[in-house]
Amino acid sequence: MAIHIGCGSWADPEYVGLLYPKGLPANARLRTYAQWFDRIELNLTYHNTPAPAATSGWVAETPAGFIFDFKLHRAFSQNPAKAAESDLIKKTHEAVQPLLKAKRLGAFLLTLPPSFGPQRHRLEELDALIEKLPPRPLAVELRHRDWIEGDALGATLAYFRRRKLVWVAVDVPQLNSTALLPPIDVVTNPGLAYLRLHGRNPKYLEEETAAGKHHYDYTAADLAEIAARIRVLAAGAKDVHVSVNNHAQKFAPKAALALRRLLGQTVNGPKIEKQDALFGDGE
Repeated sequence: MAIHIGCGSWADPEYVGLLYPKGLPANARLRTYAQWFDRIELNLTYHNTPAPAATSGWVAETPAGFIFDFKLHRAFSQNPAKAAESDLIKKTHEAVQPLLKAKRLGAFLLTLPPSFGPQRHRLEELDALIEKLPPRPLAVELRHRDWIEGDALGATLAYFRRRKLVWVAVDVPQLNSTALLPPIDVVTNPGLAYLRLHGRNPKYLEEETAAGKHHYDYTAADLAEIAARIRVLAAGAKDVHVSVNNHAQKFAPKAALALRRLLGQTVNGPKIEKQDALFGDGE
């Protein structure tokens, strides 16, 4: 069993002073990020599928054992069946070849929008995509509550298990919205469990930007609760991947490092003069 915690970006300038010393060149941030974490979720691939030269460069910048989880392009989220028949499949295969060759590709991540609900869609729309992706786990985050309400939960999880999909558990604000799911910490593929933390901003529904929605600094009490959830997932899966995605200011790496400490992992990043507080004030 291994727990791999990380963020969705290494490039944010706000991380200077926490992960990176002042004056570090931007092109050295991934190499330095890999001194703090052994995994990253590639959220940038949601907007553009990189060329193989880029992913090959990422491999060269990180040590053996460093894991990349590859978030699929937004076209797969918008219409998975249609995208599965497009050139994006070929581009995705090409992009991940350096990661596969170096044994650095962890999983693919598919985030489905709130509009993908059972009134208009079926989970079987994912079948063509599952068949055409390279042979790595596919983690799927659902964002419509009706997939898990009442009897629907059993059918949804049965589909995930049958297709060996990885259920993405989430930590989100618990507000009255069909787009926000409650904590459901289940393992549908014994090889991998996946947890994504989006923050608990009580004004989530009022915010219009992703940064605004995720503007939340996890407290020590929040993180203790999340660490307990991670341990539950770890009891049922060979590996657990945890993505801290409250990407506003430096909240994500701060929470990710604190979780590593709570779970007994050694945190040995580079020494940074006048480093910002790593683990919060214990609120």
